[in-house]
Amino acid sequence: MAKKQSFGDKTGAKKNVKDMIKVVRATASSVTGSLRFSSEMVRVPDGKSADNVVKELISK
Repeated sequence: MAKKQSFGDKTGAKKNVKDMIKVVRATASSVTGSLRFSSEMVRVPDGKSADNVVKELISK
């Protein structure tokens, strides 16, 4: 008999999209003076808002 298992069942539970945010920072290059962009994905812990997490990253 064939199994009734889809690809979604194999991968497990879906992650909540709201758990991750992308933070993009702009810095001025010291050599040419042009803007350089760097991005990173940051996980938002349960019970915290995305705004508070970004404010904590900026204050570092």
